[in-house]
Amino acid sequence: MDTPILKMHWERFKAHIDLDRATATRLLAAYTADAIDALFLLSEGCANTNYKVTFKNNRSPVLIRIYTREKSALLREIAIYKLIANNIPAPAHLYFNDQCTLYPHPYAVMEWVDGILMREVILKKNKHAIMACAFEAGHYLNIMRQIKFPYGGFFQNELDIRPFNDEEKYLPFVLNLLQDKIVKESLGETLLSTVSSLIHAQAMLLPESHDANLTHADYDPANILVTRVGEQWKIAAILDWEFSFAGTYLLDMGMMLRYSHKLPDYYEKSFIAGIQANGFQLPPQWKKQAKLMDLLCLLQLTYYNPVRERPKLNRDVVSLIADTVNDWDFF
Repeated sequence: MDTPILKMHWERFKAHIDLDRATATRLLAAYTADAIDALFLLSEGCANTNYKVTFKNNRSPVLIRIYTREKSALLREIAIYKLIANNIPAPAHLYFNDQCTLYPHPYAVMEWVDGILMREVILKKNKHAIMACAFEAGHYLNIMRQIKFPYGGFFQNELDIRPFNDEEKYLPFVLNLLQDKIVKESLGETLLSTVSSLIHAQAMLLPESHDANLTHADYDPANILVTRVGEQWKIAAILDWEFSFAGTYLLDMGMMLRYSHKLPDYYEKSFIAGIQANGFQLPPQWKKQAKLMDLLCLLQLTYYNPVRERPKLNRDVVSLIADTVNDWDFF
């Protein structure tokens, strides 16, 4: 685990927004008039900007989340929070403004949740902590798996679903990506040919797009906050639901296992044990199906992150794609 893993060195998609105290006070005004003590920019994430805000009195800290990537993401995250609040830990929205009249971007004032990223636990190589957190991640993925929708598609306001069109269904989508110039340049001729052959040969493993559940779509240790409660490690919050859609739990599995070949085997075993703890049995070829769905996501990442713009991200993703095809027979 000495080489960069778990998105540690990925470049941001958008630069952080600078937020001074006067502007933060204005954004908080509808929520509280309490005086700000300090602002702390949180460096994690690749798109939106997040600040921890502490106050001069005893008020609990809050998070200001500024949505710079997609304006509709704010209302989508709020609707998802309402859907999952009783079953899956996530930060509550205390106030939000999506009108962009007070500020150029939608923003939310959110509950501050203490903890550290699951990624940090993994990098510290604490076996007991890794096993506990991975098991919990599997447990919560199984809960998401049971939140069903009538068909696959993308969430609109209030979680109305726009069904996938023909080109957005899994197989046409990935085949179109393989024809894209940026993807071809990133992979190179040999890897591109190998990936294309694999996808054509394994297409029958792609899930049906009408078999849909709540899918986080960015489910990995960099988006999971964990905390120690006594001697036990627990998930405190699952973060960043902006990419969520009505899809397949196999995609979230693939993302959680994206770097598993570079991690101790107990990480994957504990994660799978968490998914199956309440009696659910994964399909016989679950790992190939999950890896195939993650391959789709990795190809999409190369499309949005050309090597000239984000070389570290691009090269890591291409390496992961190569690892997937090279290890395929072992899955």
